[in-house]
Amino acid sequence: MNKVKLSDLIAKADQKKAKHKKRKELYVKSLDGTIIVEKPDRALILDAFDMDQEGNCYLIYECTIEPNLKDASLHAAYGCIKPMDIIDAIFEPGEIARISGEIVKMAGYDEDSVRMVEEIKN
Repeated sequence: MNKVKLSDLIAKADQKKAKHKKRKELYVKSLDGTIIVEKPDRALILDAFDMDQEGNCYLIYECTIEPNLKDASLHAAYGCIKPMDIIDAIFEPGEIARISGEIVKMAGYDEDSVRMVEEIKN
């Protein structure tokens, strides 16, 4: 029998979390390729909504799984000082809004997620 290590438990926790999160593959024209984004949790969405203009970049930075936008070598290649500066460096402004919009939709904030079936009259 193997002795269970802390790193094993942490890896299992990460695997469990990953299994429950919905992911989407999005085509980005300026990159002529796709990225993979993950559904944000409630706290992340609320934080982004509180940030106003930087909220879109924050969502993309936190929810993009592939490529890893948090990689230090990527930041160095683009000369980014602040971590979220990588979003403006890689994506076009319109793409930032569209990618963020898709992430927000994954969290249930879209017009089709709730609709009225019938108006109730008193």
